[in-house]
Amino acid sequence: MPDRNSTITWRVPLTQPPVIADLGIGLHGVDSQVDDWCLPDLWSLHLYGYTGELEVCGTVIPIAPGLVSLVPPGVATRYRYRGTSRHLFAHIRLPAQADEDCPELPAMLDCGTDLPRIRDRFETALETRPRLPHLARAEVWSLLSLLAARQSSRYDDVSGLHPAVRAVLSHIEAHLSDPMSVASLARGVGLSHNHLTRLFRAQLGTTVVAHIRNRRMHRAHHLLTRTALSVKSVAPMVGFTDLQTFNKAFRKVYGVAPRSIRDFMHQRRWSRRRRSHRAQRRPAGWCSRPWRRNPQVGDGGSAGRGVQLLPAGDLVDGRLRGDRQGPCTGTRHP
Repeated sequence: MPDRNSTITWRVPLTQPPVIADLGIGLHGVDSQVDDWCLPDLWSLHLYGYTGELEVCGTVIPIAPGLVSLVPPGVATRYRYRGTSRHLFAHIRLPAQADEDCPELPAMLDCGTDLPRIRDRFETALETRPRLPHLARAEVWSLLSLLAARQSSRYDDVSGLHPAVRAVLSHIEAHLSDPMSVASLARGVGLSHNHLTRLFRAQLGTTVVAHIRNRRMHRAHHLLTRTALSVKSVAPMVGFTDLQTFNKAFRKVYGVAPRSIRDFMHQRRWSRRRRSHRAQRRPAGWCSRPWRRNPQVGDGGSAGRGVQLLPAGDLVDGRLRGDRQGPCTGTRHP
């Protein structure tokens, strides 16, 4: 029988940035409720958004939203799902040798209060990998280093948060799309409503309700500006069933309607693509002037003739050869 109590750990070499073999969003539990995996030469890093079980080295480890698993190459794993299950994943290659100075990490880690930072690093790596692969490697490297830092007692001492506050923060991050109340959160950590409220205000300087609202709006802002999701799709993902209530809450935090900021970012991305496309089509070394008439070509009696782009090699002391109108400034000449 698999052991459900032992803790599995391994040393992780972090002296160099990882090489990313694959990075994306995994969707499982659709056709089968059990999957077996084994990557012969790659580490497997998962950030979970579902409930299930991970069996590794004969040990069954519960999976819950907000947990991260790290499995080294050549280790067989079995996943048991409970319906449709989604997670962020990275299959990476790390230095082959792990000495005694390398940090020791468990197979499953609780992100705790660092879940927003870990999720942001994962999502940034996912977004930037096609255009900036080196930045994506740096983000995954930073994510692994943050996980290693969380394992040290020094890091835990610096955080200084009450265990109940840490547990509530972790629960909020993992369930932003679900209904939440201060009373239910307090019951989950064994405190009264008033006690949890006092702890939150003393340690974080805000209320539980305000923290939930701010985290939901931050997630909504991220989805609206970095994905193609519509406002109608984003609202339930951050816990709003009524679109009008979502619009009002978003406007209160950011000063603009969610549709306005989504349209603005969409137009901005489109403008960048157009500028990039134009730059790629422009021949290297050509003058930035849109056009000028080359007197050597002649008019030829047609409006379309006698117009020729001259290469930058025809510039002499800032002027085009045969140009009596002045230096090349990018203006149109008759």
